[in-house]
Amino acid sequence: MKTVNYEFNTVQNLLATKIATLEIQLANEQAAKQAIINYAESLEKEIETIKNERGETE
Repeated sequence: MKTVNYEFNTVQNLLATKIATLEIQLANEQAAKQAIINYAESLEKEIETIKNERGETE
């Protein structure tokens, strides 16, 4: 079997690029998750406000 030599800088650059891509994907997912949480919380507050206006209790 023939020995394969790698350039360290090439490997390092490829890994750095992949890590950066994964970090961007993670940030996007976290932002989307937080947006959904914020929306759900605002809907819960709106429901509570409507219940209070109607004089309803849980």
